[in-house]
Amino acid sequence: MKTQDLKKFDGRSDELDPRYIFNSTATQLLTEALNGEFDLNYLVRRELANRGLDEEGNWIGFDKAKKHHKV
Repeated sequence: MKTQDLKKFDGRSDELDPRYIFNSTATQLLTEALNGEFDLNYLVRRELANRGLDEEGNWIGFDKAKKHHKV
């Protein structure tokens, strides 16, 4: 995502602005993610599955979400 693409989030509260998603993340985790030591997309899919949600944030149930996200 380019800097100009982030302008579409102007006016959102900090908790909904992706520019602040990593503010409290330890530097070690940031560097490990950047170096491909773990997959951020997998972790997002796993979190959505744990909430029972699809990629649009719609409730589909825990079991279906785990299958949907392949976790």
